[in-house]
Amino acid sequence: MSLSAEAALITAIADALPVGVWVARAPDGAFVYANRVFQEIMGLTPRPEAKAGGYAAPYGIYGRDGKLYPEERLPFACVVRTKAPVVVEDIVIHRGDGEHVFIRAFAQPMCDPAGVMTHVAIAFTDMSDEVRAKETSEAVEARLRNILAHVPMILFAYDSEGVVTIAEGRGVAALGGAESFLGHSVFDLYADRPEILAACRRVLAGEGFTNVLPVGQLVLETTHTPMRGATGAVVGVTGVSTDVTVRERMHAQLVQSERLASMGQLAATVAHEVNNPLTYVLANLEVLARRLEALGPTTPEGFRAEALDLVKATHEGADRVRRIVRGLKAFSRQDDEPAAATNVQHVLDLSLAIAENEIRHRARLWKDYGPVSLVLANEMRLSQVFVNLLVNAAHAIPEGSADKHEIRIRTSMVDDAVVISIEDTGGGMDPEHQARIFEPFFTTKAVGVGTGLGLSVCYGIINGFGGTIESESTVGKGSTFRVRLPALATLPDAPGATAPHDGPAREVKAVRRGRVLIVDDDGNVAKTLGMLLEPEHEVRVLTNAKGALELLVGGAEFDVIFCDLMMPEMTGMDLHRLLSDAAPAHAERIVFMTGGAFTEAAQDFLNRVPNARLEKPFTQSELDDATRRRLALNDAG
Repeated sequence: MSLSAEAALITAIADALPVGVWVARAPDGAFVYANRVFQEIMGLTPRPEAKAGGYAAPYGIYGRDGKLYPEERLPFACVVRTKAPVVVEDIVIHRGDGEHVFIRAFAQPMCDPAGVMTHVAIAFTDMSDEVRAKETSEAVEARLRNILAHVPMILFAYDSEGVVTIAEGRGVAALGGAESFLGHSVFDLYADRPEILAACRRVLAGEGFTNVLPVGQLVLETTHTPMRGATGAVVGVTGVSTDVTVRERMHAQLVQSERLASMGQLAATVAHEVNNPLTYVLANLEVLARRLEALGPTTPEGFRAEALDLVKATHEGADRVRRIVRGLKAFSRQDDEPAAATNVQHVLDLSLAIAENEIRHRARLWKDYGPVSLVLANEMRLSQVFVNLLVNAAHAIPEGSADKHEIRIRTSMVDDAVVISIEDTGGGMDPEHQARIFEPFFTTKAVGVGTGLGLSVCYGIINGFGGTIESESTVGKGSTFRVRLPALATLPDAPGATAPHDGPAREVKAVRRGRVLIVDDDGNVAKTLGMLLEPEHEVRVLTNAKGALELLVGGAEFDVIFCDLMMPEMTGMDLHRLLSDAAPAHAERIVFMTGGAFTEAAQDFLNRVPNARLEKPFTQSELDDATRRRLALNDAG
């Protein structure tokens, strides 16, 4: 074969190679040869006049970092310098047509028989498809990781030894970040959490399941899935945890609300049952005190004074029970009752009766009640706010320091608003905590002690009444919570409403002597009320509504009828309805006595009828006031 034929054959073979080949003279780098693939890679088209020494189309050689490749690091220069083969992985060719190509270069020195390097042969492999596929894969992975970092869950995996291999998801940051998990064993991470370790062992034993457990500040619902190898053996675990903290807290609050509702119903029932005996205990004590005071000079020396002291002390204790019962009744009423004209000082006193035990061991209580208007509110819900604020104030003060701390309650008028402030000398709050106290689920109390909902609920209640609630606090000095409620410009007369009297009984003279009928199925209550009203009035006592109906329809005349609302066989409501048809004048003269009208029908009845009412247990002054007002209405009508 001729030399030209051999050259043509070699050129054909080189053009058939799947890699680009070019040869440059050493050491000056003058172009000698390039095959077809090299020309395609470089985007070069030989011109007819092209000859050894180079191609006309310019191109730049860059690294993967986008910077122009240093000449001394080019494959040709490296081989000339080292006289050894060189592989360069990170070359990017920016072609003259605007395209860029990723290549791997293998450069080989070529020597004459004497061992002198005369040329450098370089093979270029086009890696563009592989690089772009990898870039696409990396971009997808980065995008996936970005998505996982923001989804409200945790994706994790650990091997058969418990070593964590994957920790992704938004919740991971809340637990300390992926670095605090990756490479660590779950058996070390949760050595102090036997319930978590039990779950890990359970899934490593081959069981898949879902559970809910607190982890750090989160409550996680986790689905555990065992991973199995080719033989079916468990080789690891994958899991998905969803942050259900808010859901669990809401569920816990719902359970607590249901428990409180049940307790409220129980409290209302207990209050109703306590009211009757408490009514005649208090009334009997008042009768006994009145009779002791009336004892003559023949009484043994010292007996009268000692007996009076004992009666008064007993009366004070029973009266305290009465205030607690009234507070329970107010707190347990249904909160869907419509807003009505409300005396905030009365509600504060009812709330104090409930919260008193929390306060008495921690602080001295001061009441500074300035004159205020009534407000439009729901008494039960307003009591809920005050009880919460009073208990919070007490809990801000350590136990056993009552002589060093105080809780002060003030009421005042500011412009057209009623302002109620509750101040404590407790530990106070820093600005960061104070800014968040009305947020749902935020609490400074220990885990399991506070739900973080009390103040947010209070905020919603007061806002619903058209008012505001705000706080001031200084660390180490205490806090003040201030409630503002719009004042009622005029007070609509609530049917049968009576002013609260929790102080000492006062003597009130009736306008005149009247004929009074007392109807109560509890004979002790009826008898004692009769004793309280005698001898100022002529009193008749009955223990059932049927007998009262027969008496009144039969022509008997009474100025005032004190009638229990809830009685067996015939209720006070039934008696009123029947008298409204048969003897309407007597229906108007009924003053209802109630130990807690907690049924919907009874509450609806009281809201509809204009008759006055007395809530058991009541004092003699309240009984006298109700009698006097009814007699005055009769005389005026």
